[in-house]
Amino acid sequence: MIDFHSHIIYGIDDGAKDIDMSLSMIENAKEEGTEYICATPHFILGNYEVSLEEYSSKIEELRAKSEINIVSGLEVYMDLKLPQLFKEKKIWGINNGPYMLIEFPMRDIPRYSNDVLYELSILGIKPIIAHPERNLKLMNNIDILEDWIEEGYLLQVNAGSLVGQYGKEPKDISEILAKRNMIHILGSDGHNDSRRKTNIKSGRDKLEEINPSLSTWIDNNQKKVLLGEYIELPEINELKKSSKSIFGFFKRK
Repeated sequence: MIDFHSHIIYGIDDGAKDIDMSLSMIENAKEEGTEYICATPHFILGNYEVSLEEYSSKIEELRAKSEINIVSGLEVYMDLKLPQLFKEKKIWGINNGPYMLIEFPMRDIPRYSNDVLYELSILGIKPIIAHPERNLKLMNNIDILEDWIEEGYLLQVNAGSLVGQYGKEPKDISEILAKRNMIHILGSDGHNDSRRKTNIKSGRDKLEEINPSLSTWIDNNQKKVLLGEYIELPEINELKKSSKSIFGFFKRK
């Protein structure tokens, strides 16, 4: 398994507080059966702005003390300045490749977001939308996600959402996304070794239960993200009207 979203690097954001917690989180990932874990701390202008030098030093320290593969990355917060930050090499993609994990405010999608995503695409970035099932705006506008997938953007869902870790609505939405082939990679979004652990297996098992063919597609394609290779996304499934109507938050507002 590959965990595409974690906050295992200590002292950078609101994730691991010290190296002992980092190593505990990594050990938990190993016990889960995770083969690769992406270290994706927040990069938020004005709040968390880790430098490449500090990041590289800490990830190498963890790699030297760990038995699973730790992959570089960031969870980049949507901002008008992202294209310029990328040009200045202040933000980077997963495994220093083209795929970049991008986070939005939890309750909204800024008006300029499509323009920024397009500009990043022109620069060679392949956006990965972080945990859309937890975003209030996207809960009410699933058609935005459909449009982004049509543009070639990937969706990363938190494994915990599929098993109810974040509540009923994220669970319901993540299940719908699973049924519709609208999940492309999974992440633990692990922040510590207590309440928000680097757990991914139970969510991965739930996804396989909901949509075995999508589970197989993820198995066959997820490593391409690490390698920076092109991925042909699966066709979006349409659900019967009765299945969609039980979720009023899927209607365009």
